[in-house]
Amino acid sequence: MSQEVFEEKEVLDTETYQKKKLELIDKVGFRDHFKADKWEDFNRDFFDGLAHKYDALNEVLSLGMHRLFKKRAVHNAGLKNGDRVLDLCTGSGDIALYIAKKYPGCRVVGADVSKNMLEIARKRGEGISNLEFIEADALNLPFENQSFDVTFISFGLRNLFDLKEGILEMKRVTRAGGRVVNLDLGKPKGRIRNALYTLYFLKLIPFLGRTVFHRNEFNSFKYLPESGKYFPAPEELLRVFSSLGFEDCRSYNFMFGAINQQIAEIRP
Repeated sequence: MSQEVFEEKEVLDTETYQKKKLELIDKVGFRDHFKADKWEDFNRDFFDGLAHKYDALNEVLSLGMHRLFKKRAVHNAGLKNGDRVLDLCTGSGDIALYIAKKYPGCRVVGADVSKNMLEIARKRGEGISNLEFIEADALNLPFENQSFDVTFISFGLRNLFDLKEGILEMKRVTRAGGRVVNLDLGKPKGRIRNALYTLYFLKLIPFLGRTVFHRNEFNSFKYLPESGKYFPAPEELLRVFSSLGFEDCRSYNFMFGAINQQIAEIRP
């Protein structure tokens, strides 16, 4: 693991970013498999259809290491009992479940737009009194301002049509002095590391999806690497956070930079 801090420079062009997301609809084959008119609906239908395979795919994509770096990401966030925690784009609830069990004094809310993902998460969370899962749009959260001490989003920021608005919405529901935490793919540096990353995520993963895991159906293994081609690098994301009024923006690498975490604090 390494920690890096970056200075603010030119930040993300929202119009260009959204244009690339719309191009992705055809590039990864969304339109061939899902009946929808806009990005948000394609995204929801994609994860509804993926829900029953989601946990198994996480094992494959991370080489079985996703639990380890999620635990490290939670540790880095500096949680304490009594915190109110939001896990946005919670999926099947991995991070929300881990936090609720590790910090029984916390109140944890997992939110997602996918009904099928939430059904799995709720079954996994049965009997945990300090945890609840709700259906919610990440760009229009049903919470009052400053409702949470810490807001997490894990492999979900890339799925939002408006990245900056998503970050601002997380900022809105997080208290002054609190933190927003993002976990996603990184961009490994160095020729050897970058070559191995490219071989695995851009070549091997789509091949496995097409021939083993998703034969004759939508290949979810193609979406992650394709979306990663234009998703901002960690240092770019830190500049976006900084430009939106966050401070003490920092970054942590896992798996030699293949996975990266950003933590951004809100000025009190």
